[in-house]
Amino acid sequence: MKKIIFTFILAASPFLSHATTRSCGDQVAELNAKIAAATGAGNSAEVSRLNYALTKVKTYCTDERQASRASEDVSQRQLKVKKAELELQEAQQDLEEAKADGRADKIAKKSYKVDEKKRKLQSAQNDLKQAQDAAERLK
Repeated sequence: MKKIIFTFILAASPFLSHATTRSCGDQVAELNAKIAAATGAGNSAEVSRLNYALTKVKTYCTDERQASRASEDVSQRQLKVKKAELELQEAQQDLEEAKADGRADKIAKKSYKVDEKKRKLQSAQNDLKQAQDAAERLK
């Protein structure tokens, strides 16, 4: 069950970061398209909610602020990559110690941990790449 939840979180993470690093113009265009669709569907409550969101975006969103958020996101993700790298090194050291002891059960357990840390590192690197791409688009 934990693997399924972990996989879902990893799969959804790119979409979570994307929302905060879009340019203001992209957000306005998306909201206008949603307003048109909601109007066409006759959903007045949705139109009202979207118009409120559009007003907030036009009032508070600046491309400089979005670029700053994207830069902060890149910094945070760089830290996550460094942390994942350190955890991987630690797991690899534990595996080497288990191999030196020669206990097959510990070796298997530590090998699994190394593989898990490699996946975590790969995920962190992917997230960092996406954050860097988003920040680059906002420059």
